[in-house]
Amino acid sequence: MRHLNPTLYEVIQEWANDLPIDYEVQREGNTRDNLHNSKEKIVACLIEQFPMSYRQSYEVYSDLFNQSEIFSVYHSLDTINVLAMATGSGGDVFGLIHAFEKYFKGKTIHIFSVEGNEDALQSQTNLFKRYIEGNLIANKVQLVPIPAVIQPGLRGLKEELKDRCFTPYGVEKFDLMHGFKWMNEKSIRGWFHPYHFYAFFNYHLLPDRVAVWLETVDLKSQYQGDRSLSQRAIFDYVKYCHHFQEKNHLMALTPTPCIARHLSGKRKQCEGCLGCFDEIDTYVKSMDERANRWQGQSIFVMKFASGPLGRELSKYLQDEHVGYQTAFFNGQPHFCTLNSTKEMKKVANAFVLGNLSKQES
Repeated sequence: MRHLNPTLYEVIQEWANDLPIDYEVQREGNTRDNLHNSKEKIVACLIEQFPMSYRQSYEVYSDLFNQSEIFSVYHSLDTINVLAMATGSGGDVFGLIHAFEKYFKGKTIHIFSVEGNEDALQSQTNLFKRYIEGNLIANKVQLVPIPAVIQPGLRGLKEELKDRCFTPYGVEKFDLMHGFKWMNEKSIRGWFHPYHFYAFFNYHLLPDRVAVWLETVDLKSQYQGDRSLSQRAIFDYVKYCHHFQEKNHLMALTPTPCIARHLSGKRKQCEGCLGCFDEIDTYVKSMDERANRWQGQSIFVMKFASGPLGRELSKYLQDEHVGYQTAFFNGQPHFCTLNSTKEMKKVANAFVLGNLSKQES
């Protein structure tokens, strides 16, 4: 983010000066209890998490919009309605806006931003008005804050969206949906199942559109949920596909080999796997060291496409001789093919689509 949006980055760093000199920024900015964060902890999260979320969101959507089929869909739209869930102070939202600015012009974009911590949501709104909105050149963006706590099973969210989106804007289904880094929040850890997330996406996402779910992965965490998130996500997606069958129009494009093996009945080929994840580096300032440094974070990303668009893109992901990098273990990349009995002849990243149409040829 330091290179993507240096002005906003420096503003956030300046806020650190308002914290007590002995404030433990690194610890307080990573509590996984963002729903109940105080204003000081929100500043700590801005310093610790915001730059990484901004960079990760920008990279994820750049990868999606680089696909000619996806670009064509959004290029043809005059208005784009986005539902962003559990957005905190908005790093993921602003990274998406940055990607929109890079790839599209002349769009009217409504971003319905759902967050349960009202102080964090207010911080997001203030940042947007002061440092984002006035600097937009290519598109017109309206940020619509929705103060709502996401409950297990997404209880109550549909009613909240009806009041905030459906009635005033006439928006019932969305052109883009995403959720970033909230599945292992203390408020819902162990209570929320990815299955409900997929069903929610499936109902509210328009055909021929994309959605993203991104979470952090920590194999050394004391919480079992942090360590097993990718396995739970894939298991629930397979269960969801089996239950919805012909009613399902949500195609998971990443992580490529993991999804393919489980859907095709080759789950045993993944026995003993510790999980799958990618890593995106962000250049950030360490408050402890008072210096800039590259900081990596392991993330699990599911990229979805709906309807015919999803089916078309999935055709490019059928080569059983591609070895997909699914993780790093002890500093070494780990590769998997769609079928472990097939020889790996070329490599790709399990979480990055690259240029699918050229890969096929």
